[in-house]
Amino acid sequence: MIDTATRALLSLGCFVGVGAALMLPLTDAGTGERIVSILALLLGIGIVVGSVLARRLSSRRRHRDDAMSDLTDDPIVTTKENP
Repeated sequence: MIDTATRALLSLGCFVGVGAALMLPLTDAGTGERIVSILALLLGIGIVVGSVLARRLSSRRRHRDDAMSDLTDDPIVTTKENP
């Protein structure tokens, strides 16, 4: 589930960021359009960075859980003292 969500956020961030970056040269300096384009670019970059960080953290956690499962999945052996 987290893989799908981070992939969707990455696509959204790229869409917003690239669109804003393409609009920057077409807007006049000092206008509201330029400010909105800059804010959209920062928002797109923030979404991309956030989705990459979430994806890395989830992959680290998954690898750590896989490593720990080897330690906890040992078979239970009954002894003579504990039937």
